[in-house]
Amino acid sequence: MARFNIPKGCSLFQRRSDGRWESTIMVGGKQISVACRKDKQIVYTLLMRAVNENKKKTKAKRDKDITLFAWLDHWHKVFRLPKEGTDLSKNTIIMDQSMIRKIKRVFKDVKLKDLTADYIQQTLYSMTQGRTCEGVYTILKLALAKAKDRTGGISIMDMVEKVKHKRITGRALSKEEIQQLLEAARSETERDIIKVYIYTGCRVDELTRIFVKHINFEKNEIHIDGTNTKLSKRTMPIMPQIKPVLERLTADRDGEENLFNYTFPMITYFYRLIKKATGISFTLKDFRHTAATIFKDAGIPSSVYFRWFGWCDDTMAKRVYTHVTDFEQQVSQEWAGKFESPR
Repeated sequence: MARFNIPKGCSLFQRRSDGRWESTIMVGGKQISVACRKDKQIVYTLLMRAVNENKKKTKAKRDKDITLFAWLDHWHKVFRLPKEGTDLSKNTIIMDQSMIRKIKRVFKDVKLKDLTADYIQQTLYSMTQGRTCEGVYTILKLALAKAKDRTGGISIMDMVEKVKHKRITGRALSKEEIQQLLEAARSETERDIIKVYIYTGCRVDELTRIFVKHINFEKNEIHIDGTNTKLSKRTMPIMPQIKPVLERLTADRDGEENLFNYTFPMITYFYRLIKKATGISFTLKDFRHTAATIFKDAGIPSSVYFRWFGWCDDTMAKRVYTHVTDFEQQVSQEWAGKFESPR
């Protein structure tokens, strides 16, 4: 006796009054029935063929009417999420999801077949943040490249002007500029933040993850708990310029307390205030540039201090921090010989 894998929702085979075998199934609220005079096996084969045809038609109709937002979610789940053998990091996935949320805020949820290059271009032009605009452009380009069969066989983004955010080249601050910033700081805590940034070279957000327990005066070390690269979790010497500051900040405090009770938004706010007060054009990342310049001019080998910065090699140091402009040479001369290198 033949055995059949009866689909869910399918009625059993039954013989009609005219002698035919018949079976019925409900798919998406639609009834599909087949009948045959011969036997149940042929009825089952015809039923499965009818179900598959119905699935293809339903999918084709759904794909034809799919919207931009639905496609972005589908693309991210099916094509973008890392699978075995890919090297997408967790931070990349989080950034992708952030850009998709941004797209859903600034774009309309139009059908892919109605999406035009002009609409995308105008919406991108309306975005004021250059870096975010570049991220949105990249996600749209990757996602819509997989939707050619739904957009007339072409990639709409090929007709959209490429968005490239103009990044600001970092620079080292001069001693005079640092002095102005220290004088403009509203409190001793803010002055301490500036000093720790300059003499550790930590990234902007890494400062908020330094705890009292990370300072080891016996070994003269400070642990920095970063997340950007494989070597972001690192240990470096405590520089003489900030040792008194760290001793004061850690005195009679619990090891689980933050060194600075400042969140990233608070640091950003403080940065904007001192930038406005001094009129100095700089970014928070320039503190890191300044630290690299200090270490370099102190004669510390790049093979040593690039590990303090959490880099896997010195490529970043050579590309970003080795400057040849007159201004950088002047800054280099100011710092040269004035740094007490730890022994």
